[in-house]
Amino acid sequence: MVYLKSAEDMLAEGSLPGMEEGKTPSGYGTIEPGEVDLVIVGAGPAGLTAGIYAVRAGLKAVVLEKHIVGGQVALTPIVENYPGFVSVPGKQLMDIMSEHAREYLPVHEGESVDAIQMGNMKEGETIIVTTSRGVYSAKALILTTGATYRKLGAVGEDTYFGRGINYCASCDGYLYKGKSVAIIGGGNTALTDALHLKNLGVNVSIIHRGDTFRAQKPLQDSVNHEQIPILWNTIVEEIEGDGRRVNNLKIRNLMTRAVTDMPVDGAFVAIGQEASTGLAKSLGVKLKEDGFVKVESDMRTNLPRVYAAGDLTGGLQQIVTAIGEGSIAAMSAFEDISHPYWKK
Repeated sequence: MVYLKSAEDMLAEGSLPGMEEGKTPSGYGTIEPGEVDLVIVGAGPAGLTAGIYAVRAGLKAVVLEKHIVGGQVALTPIVENYPGFVSVPGKQLMDIMSEHAREYLPVHEGESVDAIQMGNMKEGETIIVTTSRGVYSAKALILTTGATYRKLGAVGEDTYFGRGINYCASCDGYLYKGKSVAIIGGGNTALTDALHLKNLGVNVSIIHRGDTFRAQKPLQDSVNHEQIPILWNTIVEEIEGDGRRVNNLKIRNLMTRAVTDMPVDGAFVAIGQEASTGLAKSLGVKLKEDGFVKVESDMRTNLPRVYAAGDLTGGLQQIVTAIGEGSIAAMSAFEDISHPYWKK
């Protein structure tokens, strides 16, 4: 709306923010460690959005990222389910978000958080965040440290990531309508993904290393009802392709030890995610049974002044949900800093 041009057209022209001369956006710059209102740990979609909303609410904030801006999205070759873009490289999308965020606040890449001390909130003590660059004194903390997909460790998995090897059926399943794919896993995620793909018109099979599923009984009943083929006691040893895309899986039956070929157009690895909860656990933040951070609908954790958003909290784990959670976390932090409920 600002440019009165289609985002798709601007992407093709290379004229979106962050695309100038192919450079990564530089934006706001940095600030020295010191006293701030809010420290945001993690510069994925949730963290960047939290930063924008925090500063627009009048808070002095900083985003800290020990790796690269963008998290898992920056490593995703193509994003096709983010509103406004029919198709956009994940790195490019995160550059655009980063450029926007840096108009408001500093985003420090390569700055890791080494320790956090909460301080006595009833006595007005701040949260002390010690990083690789120095020490920040903050009134509130938002954790957006994300999660990572568990990998199979099969030969060819990294080679064909984004070129037939996928980890998110709700993200990429639509691309395989009318094609043949394998779901690898045996838990709730694997069976849910299989049913989702089946509903999309994908010719899907399930590969599971065990002889029984770990998934809930209703999901197992639905898979049986849909007559989705299951390869029990089977593992994927190698992922093969033509150099451009996946076209075959080398699978081994653990009972007979026989190795066979399974021609496919793609495969979805659904063996779970691991939340990056190291900092959360060190603070005493409560986790859910699945290992993700437990938050209320306002993104508050069990610790006053500490909030969490994005993939760290589990759930649907999409870019759009991370953005929504980031904005809510920032506004909850603003409300609590303005009117500390723990002092009442």
